[in-house]
Amino acid sequence: DYVAPEYDNEITLPEICDMFRNYACSRLGLFYEIKVIRLFLSAFASTRLIILQGISGTGKTSLPYAMGRFFKNPAAICSVQPSWRDRAEMIGYLNEFTKKFNETDFLKSLYETLYRDDLNFIVLDEMNLARIEYYFSDFLSIMEMPNRDEWIIEIINTNMDGDPVLLDHGKFMIPKNVWFLGTA
Repeated sequence: DYVAPEYDNEITLPEICDMFRNYACSRLGLFYEIKVIRLFLSAFASTRLIILQGISGTGKTSLPYAMGRFFKNPAAICSVQPSWRDRAEMIGYLNEFTKKFNETDFLKSLYETLYRDDLNFIVLDEMNLARIEYYFSDFLSIMEMPNRDEWIIEIINTNMDGDPVLLDHGKFMIPKNVWFLGTA
């Protein structure tokens, strides 16, 4: 069983930013300006979907990767494909012939967050390669709900033998400890 790490609640936000900057530089060979780190961390207080935009090589993917490593919970990086036209590309689909659900890495990563209490990042890398309103529309609609108890996503509309434990009638609640980060 996973045990969440103990955190020092006496650390200030500027100290966390400095600690992360030093960690990223010394352990991962990545350098971020302190302003970027502060903006990145402050975004977590306002939304569950953060879009990082910039030209190639500016650290859009490496920043959440490094932050996940810093918090000892690596970010899940899911590459968006230009062919994504609906949520089945991101979540998966039920194969009617085999009666098995073909899940994706995104869904696996999202489901795993249900078992964790700590910070979780799921990166939709190059999310602009496909239209976000096609493949992520269910999530966008749900995350607009002011009541977090309504953040329920339907994976499949039937119960099946062998369904994951935390799947309730084909649905589960998006955990409070997950942030979606898109790069463009």
